[in-house]
Amino acid sequence: QIEINLERWRWLPHDLGRSHIRVNIADFSLQVIDAQEKVLDMRVVVGRDYRRTPVFSDQMRFLVINPYWNIPTKIAVRDILPKVRRDPGYLKRKQIRVFEDWSTGAKEIASDSIDWNRVDPRHFRYRLRKDPGPQNDLGRIKFMFPNRFAVYLHDTPSRHLFQREVRSYSSGCVRLEKPVELAEYLLREQPEWSREAIEAAIDSTERRVIPLPSRMPVHLLYLTAWVDEGGAVQFRKDVYGRDKLLDEALEERPPRDNFNSAEAMVDFGPLL
Repeated sequence: QIEINLERWRWLPHDLGRSHIRVNIADFSLQVIDAQEKVLDMRVVVGRDYRRTPVFSDQMRFLVINPYWNIPTKIAVRDILPKVRRDPGYLKRKQIRVFEDWSTGAKEIASDSIDWNRVDPRHFRYRLRKDPGPQNDLGRIKFMFPNRFAVYLHDTPSRHLFQREVRSYSSGCVRLEKPVELAEYLLREQPEWSREAIEAAIDSTERRVIPLPSRMPVHLLYLTAWVDEGGAVQFRKDVYGRDKLLDEALEERPPRDNFNSAEAMVDFGPLL
């Protein structure tokens, strides 16, 4: 297990950033590192086994207070459409609004005017949206580092999940135990954004987009073994079953001398 995780460290950038955010998916945790010191530590909720949080690095650029949740089409089709078909009042009860498509200025449609049983999941054109508020699935703050996975960090109204040992319940994004504390740290160089100002902005229910003064590296990792600050080796369960795949890959014989990597690209996704 140590050998496998040493290999994972080898894949990472040599410089993670003087200040950076580090999420360990297998540990359900987030740490903020500043000059090699841990300045913030919190629990997180990560993706379910069939919607695994991906491993990658990017740069956080801005945060949004009181965000809208434009529900991704995949979630709308796989999760919400079956519930609406069983219960026509589901969308109204969950305060989900329906728009005719994803274009700017798209017209809002009454959810009960649509025959959801006749909607083709393969050509789902509607945009479903939750407005800012306490029941918004993104909570009151989201932290954006635009990426091809459409994954980000955000608050959540489901606070009880942070008390569980295994916290893989999301659709791929990372839910935060302490979103206000993270916002306070990220905006620490902007005196107008004290903790009180952040909380006042949340209470206003007004949507606010706040650019960060400088981009913050974010690393989503999957480590089932590492050495902590005290020098003790920590081990975690392989919640996504990736250790075995990587172990098998490391045991493979080296490629032939005439191996053409351009002709035999390997999908390393399952290992990550």
